[in-house]
Amino acid sequence: MSDDRLTVLLVEDNPGDQRLVKEILDECGHDEFRLFVADQISTAAPLLVAEKVDIVLLDLILPDSQGLDSLIKMRALAPEVPVVVLSQVEDETLAVKAVRSGAQDFLLKAHISGPLLLRSLRYALERRQLEEQLYHMAHHDALTGLSNRKLFYDQLSRAIAQARRHQRSLALMLIDLNGFKQINDTFGHQVGDELLKQVAARLASCVRASDCIARLGGDEFVLYVADLSEADHASVVAQKLIEALRPPFAISGREFASHASIGIAQHPQDGDDLEALIKAADSAMYAAKDMGREISRFRFYSRDADAAAAGRFEMERALRRAFDLGEYVVNYQPQIDLHSKQVVGVEALLRWRRGDDLLLPADFMSVMEESGLIVSVGEWVLATACRQAMEWRAAGLPPMKMAVNLSSRQFRDPLLADRVTRALRESGLEPGLLELEISEDSLRDDEELAVSVLVRLNDVGVHLALDNYHAGSPSLRDLKRFPIHTIKLDRSIVYDMAENPEDAAIVEAVISVAHVFKMKGIAGGVETLRQVELLRQRACDDAQGYVFSRPMASDAVREFLLSRQVS
Repeated sequence: MSDDRLTVLLVEDNPGDQRLVKEILDECGHDEFRLFVADQISTAAPLLVAEKVDIVLLDLILPDSQGLDSLIKMRALAPEVPVVVLSQVEDETLAVKAVRSGAQDFLLKAHISGPLLLRSLRYALERRQLEEQLYHMAHHDALTGLSNRKLFYDQLSRAIAQARRHQRSLALMLIDLNGFKQINDTFGHQVGDELLKQVAARLASCVRASDCIARLGGDEFVLYVADLSEADHASVVAQKLIEALRPPFAISGREFASHASIGIAQHPQDGDDLEALIKAADSAMYAAKDMGREISRFRFYSRDADAAAAGRFEMERALRRAFDLGEYVVNYQPQIDLHSKQVVGVEALLRWRRGDDLLLPADFMSVMEESGLIVSVGEWVLATACRQAMEWRAAGLPPMKMAVNLSSRQFRDPLLADRVTRALRESGLEPGLLELEISEDSLRDDEELAVSVLVRLNDVGVHLALDNYHAGSPSLRDLKRFPIHTIKLDRSIVYDMAENPEDAAIVEAVISVAHVFKMKGIAGGVETLRQVELLRQRACDDAQGYVFSRPMASDAVREFLLSRQVS
C-alpha cells in the first residue's frame, strides 16, 4: 500500500528541539507527515538510504559537524533532497551563506510555529521541484525529452576522460534522418514533430543506462556507447538502431518511412577529445549518406571519408558562391517531331560555367540536392527558361514547348505550384507551353503526395511528363491515376533498341499503351539515324539527342531554329 505522507528527516541532537519539532508536526496532522530523527550526520546517512526522504530539517551544530560544514555534508549525501536549516542563533550573514550553499530556507528555532514550519516545508519542496524542472528544461530537448546538446557534450567529455583513464574504448554515433525535411515541409510541422518524437523513442529503447543519446537539433541525433567490451560492439549497436527504425511510423492515419545515415567514430583511434570525435563521426555520417538514402546505413570513420566530407563541404560552398556570382547557365536541347521533322520544343538543361569549364549536373547535382540549394537554383532555371521562350517569341519564332526537369527535392517543395505560377505570370508564357519533367522515383516515394502535387500542377495548366521511363517501372495502367501527358523513354532503352529486340519491344509497348491513354511518347538520348528510324516505325511521337543537336546556348538555339524554318 502506498504512503502519500511527506517523509521528514530531522537531524538534531538536542532532545528538547526534537520534541518541539515533533509536537509541531503532530499539530499539523498525523496523516500528513512521517518523521525520522537522527542526532548527527553519520546517523542520518543510513536513513537517507533506507527511507524515501522528501525533506531534511537540519541543525547546523551537531556532534560530528559544525556550521556550514553540516549543510555541505548533507547536500553531498543527498543532493536531490531539499534542506531547511534550523538555527539556534539569529545570524543574517549565516542565513545568506546557507541559502547560497543549497539550503531552501533558514528558520530560527525560537520563532518556529506550526504554520511557519508547514509553509517552509511546502515552499522548500516547491522550490526544489521548480529547480529540477528548470534544470531539466535547460538540459533536455523540449520535443523529445532526450538530452540536449549541452548535457550530452558534458557527459561525453566525462565519458572520454573516464575511457582515457581506464584505457577503454568508446564509440560516438551521429544519426541523421534522410528525407525528414521533405516530410516536414510537405505535411507540416505537426507531422514532423511527431515523427521526431517516435524516432527518439525507438532510438532511446536501444541504448543502455551507461550510454547517452541526445537530439542535437532538427533531425540530427547523437549517441555515445561507453565501455566497449569488443571491437565490433559498435556495429551491433548501429545495426540495432537501424532495425528499430525499419518499421514505418504511423502518424495521422498515414505511414511514413524514416531512413537514417549513421556515422561512427571510435575513441581513441579516431580522436582523443570531444571535438575530434564529433568531426570524425560527422565525416562518417556523410559517407553513409553517399551510399544511398533509400535504406538506413552506417559507416565507420576513415581518412577517405574525412577527405570526401571536406570535398563535399567545399563543393557546397562553391555551388552557393556560383549562384551568387551568376555562374549558372541554361542550355537548351531541341525536341523533334519524328514525323514532320520539325522542332516542337526544347528542354532546358542546367550547366555550371566554372572558369573555362562547363560542368554538367552529374558533376554537382548530388551535393546541390543534399544541401537543398536545388530548390533555389531550380526556381531560377524555371524562370530563366520561361523568359527565354518569350524572348524567342519576340524575335519572330513561333510558340513551342519549353520542357524543364524537376528534381525529387523540388517535387516535394510545398511551394512548387506557387513557384511555377509565378514564373509563368512574370514571363507571360502560356501554361500549356510549359512541360515539367518528373522522375518516376518522385512518384514512387509517396503516391498520395505525388497525386496531390500533380493535380495542383495540372490545375495550373502546365503539361506533365514522366521522365526516364524504363523497364521495371510501374505499368502505364498504374500511372494512369496520375495526370501525366507525356512518357519520356529512358536513354538506356533507346540506346540498346537497335541491337536488343527485347528493348525494341519495350519501346513499342510503352508507346502503344501511352497512345491508348492519350499520352505522347518521346525518346531521349537518340544518337543514331538507325534509332530514329526504329522509333518512327514504332510510332514514337518526338525525340531528342545528339543525332539532332547537342544542348546549346540560347543564341545558338535561335540560329538552329531559324535554319530549320520552324513553322
